[in-house]
Amino acid sequence: MKKTSLNLVILTILLAACASAPVIGRRIPPDHVQQIRSGYTTRDDIVNLFGMPLRSVPGETGEIWVYRYLDGRGGNQELIVSFTGDLVSVFSYR
Repeated sequence: MKKTSLNLVILTILLAACASAPVIGRRIPPDHVQQIRSGYTTRDDIVNLFGMPLRSVPGETGEIWVYRYLDGRGGNQELIVSFTGDLVSVFSYR
């Protein structure tokens, strides 16, 4: 009986630790980022590489798409893509 109670306590602690580490977004493959070319890569290309953005906001010359991945343990990635018309004008990855 004591062994079952101890196992239950350990399982509860492990589940609580996992629950406090939410994952946001999807991983951003660096090799996909290397395929982006300002002035050449289109919106459709970006969607094919990364899916739909986490966030989309209006910018000075067009739309800005934000991709973000947080693994809940301190690991994160962020890709910001600015468009002029249908083409990537500028992007930033970190």
